[in-house]
Amino acid sequence: MEKIGSLPDDLLGHILSFLPNNLAARTAVLSRRWRYIFGYVHTISFEEEEGEREDDWITMYFQAEEKKSMSWKLLDRMNAALLCRRRCAGRHVPLRSFHFACDSYHVWDRVIVDAWVTYVVCHSSQELHLDLRFWIGPICAGGERDRLSTIVDSEPPVFPGRHYELPRSLYSCVALQTLCLSYCDLNLLESIDLSLLKTMRLTGIHGSRSRIQRLISSCPRLADLTLEALRQLKTLSLLDKRLRSFALRCCHNVDNVAIDASELTTIAYRGAVSDDPSYTLSMHGSLAITSCTVDFCSEELITSEEEFDSSTHLHLKFDRLGSCIDSDLFPAAGFRTFTNLRRLELTGHVPDCGVAIAMRRILEMTPNLESLTLFLKPEKCNPTNCDSESESDGSSDSGYISHSDDDDDDTDGDDYGSNIGYNSHSEEDGDDSEEDSSPGIASFSAIRCLRRRVKEINLVHYEGDDGQATVARLLLRNALVLQCVCVVLTRGRIGMQMRKKRKIKRWMMSRSAKAVFL
Repeated sequence: MEKIGSLPDDLLGHILSFLPNNLAARTAVLSRRWRYIFGYVHTISFEEEEGEREDDWITMYFQAEEKKSMSWKLLDRMNAALLCRRRCAGRHVPLRSFHFACDSYHVWDRVIVDAWVTYVVCHSSQELHLDLRFWIGPICAGGERDRLSTIVDSEPPVFPGRHYELPRSLYSCVALQTLCLSYCDLNLLESIDLSLLKTMRLTGIHGSRSRIQRLISSCPRLADLTLEALRQLKTLSLLDKRLRSFALRCCHNVDNVAIDASELTTIAYRGAVSDDPSYTLSMHGSLAITSCTVDFCSEELITSEEEFDSSTHLHLKFDRLGSCIDSDLFPAAGFRTFTNLRRLELTGHVPDCGVAIAMRRILEMTPNLESLTLFLKPEKCNPTNCDSESESDGSSDSGYISHSDDDDDDTDGDDYGSNIGYNSHSEEDGDDSEEDSSPGIASFSAIRCLRRRVKEINLVHYEGDDGQATVARLLLRNALVLQCVCVVLTRGRIGMQMRKKRKIKRWMMSRSAKAVFL
């Protein structure tokens, strides 16, 4: 401790900046040497929890005349952290990063928030990273009305002046390199000087499309752009930007986005893709996308995305795994393939063994695939069957079905035989010889990437129910050059876990492959 304490104050403050502010402030009790070191940290970050003040009716109504802030804990901590910089260090130590997130902003807090932002802009270092969140919650509920819809979409708004207007001095801060804004009003200047800004994230911004377009166009060095829940955004042109990363999430009213993709390497999309011919995500220039993530708010994908053909890494998220098999992205007939794809990640539920059909069709489109990862969401039970399920297996965990391996003998897969013609034999007797004439087995054994290319298979949140076991068995028994299998098991009794491990190892056709269980 004495050796560390001999370091300069600025260096100690830099070290403490990597700790949460609450923990960094506690170092003041170590000794007199550390009493004022917190005033030298260059990162200030405080946030509330989602829904923390939903039940606070006393402040809003009974103390309304006093206009007392409902975020008084957040305000007190932030004020103390900023004021101690002058009191402890004897000077205004430059800030490098400033982040706060309130559960729900109210107009009563406007004056103090203005003071924070103005102070940070005036006393920033050579680089500044801002993250201002004025509401905490999901940006989209997949078609259902979320908590935000009762606030943003209500007419008139629940409270006057709901959206916070950013101080205009923010747009002349030349040191700003990262700007993340959530649920506020841009309040732009006529002249914007953000020449060093490289990363921008806009979430739920209140304002017209022209404001958003003008803000983005005023950042000549912008390389990483994320747009989320922008309901007013209709069209967007990014042809004057050399983006390396672009994400578009839950902007459901967007009709046209034009991107210069000559340097684009990472792209992420979340939303329901429309079959309206006017909708386009047009990419200009030579495509060099290496990583792509697609997440669908709706259950079905009803159009194709030709721009993803050049990706080497693709992550698709569904409510039901493989629900896109009837779309143009994976046509039943045709010669379309993703020849550049090396890593494929799929996320979704596996409600039944029929998912294997979707898995087979997807793998047929990826002849050069080397790594396959399945993120398996837990299966929700039907309300009418929850009681019977919990009584039958003796356990109920937050509305999810708990599949017991005591009832799942080693002949699992009978349901699969009724779906795609697979007749399983008793694995307990060691008979692993399936009928090659079976439609399901024959089709999987003919998949090129499984037999020649796939070296790694990852199963995350594996429960071992009928649907998941069927998919796992067909993949492992036909992966001839497999080198590694990583399975993240869900929690359960030791006996159940051991049965799942034995099944996985027994299904592995490649005897040289290494099995890792977490």
